[in-house]
Amino acid sequence: MPKPLASEPKDPAPQLMPNQLAEAFALFYEESKKLESQQADLQEKINQLTQELYDSNHRLGILLNAIPAGVVLLEHNLVSLHNPSALKFLPKIVIGEALTLPSDWQASIAPGEYLIESPAGRRTVQLVRIDEGSRSIVQIQDISANIHLHQQSQQENRLAAMGKMAASIAHQFRTPLATALLYSSHLCDGKIAVEESKEFAERLRKQLLGLEKLSQDMLRFITNRPRKSELVPIASIVQTAEQAIRPLCEKKGVQLLSKIDLSKDQLVNVEQQAIVNALLAILENALEVSESGKQISIEGSSNAQRVTIVIEDQGPGIPQAMIDSLFEPFSTGHSNGTGLGLAIAKNALEAHRGSIHAENYSKGARFTITLPCMNSL
Repeated sequence: MPKPLASEPKDPAPQLMPNQLAEAFALFYEESKKLESQQADLQEKINQLTQELYDSNHRLGILLNAIPAGVVLLEHNLVSLHNPSALKFLPKIVIGEALTLPSDWQASIAPGEYLIESPAGRRTVQLVRIDEGSRSIVQIQDISANIHLHQQSQQENRLAAMGKMAASIAHQFRTPLATALLYSSHLCDGKIAVEESKEFAERLRKQLLGLEKLSQDMLRFITNRPRKSELVPIASIVQTAEQAIRPLCEKKGVQLLSKIDLSKDQLVNVEQQAIVNALLAILENALEVSESGKQISIEGSSNAQRVTIVIEDQGPGIPQAMIDSLFEPFSTGHSNGTGLGLAIAKNALEAHRGSIHAENYSKGARFTITLPCMNSL
């Protein structure tokens, strides 16, 4: 039987020479020094960035504390931070709780605007919210001065327009006033029969009523601004104007088409009768130029913040010479019109932060009206 082979001897572990060991320790020491230097540089950079962040936050804090607008930071719809100015608008704001508006804040004309009654008078504040994921920033600003300047500018523009049209006013009053004086002189001379006296008296009455309407229209043009606004569905305003003009359309043989895609939940904060009158002025103008068998259409649509109403007729269109001056006082192409209806309509809409635009299209004239709106809660 063969003898087992003897196991081969294992190689001994390599041994470092003293000089190699010294070199390894020296290399380790150098690398450690580099790491310590890099760590020191990194720590210095961290300290520098921390100081810059602190300075930036400090400057931002000074800026937020200095601005008159209220700024509120929300996290998951809970108040996490606010500046001191926010307390002027929301004195009961609490960190960690949901942001709620005071019960006495009344919705204003435009979305995000509210009316506040205070001992110093009525103020208008604007609330703007910007959402970024789970965080939101809410800015609250007093815009009462801006509103006042806007109203003052409108008033000055109307007064300037009145100054420019002084001669037109004299012309508008002169003819009916002269006619009224003529009728009254016939009534006073005692030389006409009783039946003729009744006829002259009726004509005199019509002239005086015309003068009264003209003077009232002029007064509305000068002072036209919302007196008592209320939240009402825009659909009901359009429906009221439509119901008022429909009998006149039927009498003239003009078809009135209505396509109102407006919800009852879409509200406008307006003086209701002023907006109804503005729509009626445009509809009456459309009816005036429409012949029997033609059509007038009303279309209404809206988005989250504005409502748009389009009125179209199938008349001859707006003369090119009148396009630029259509909404100016006494600008009219009708022999029996005062030219104040569209001017008053424009003022009423602009006083409610709305707008009106007129243009011709392939079948006639088109008027586009916009108003700020909001959805009911």
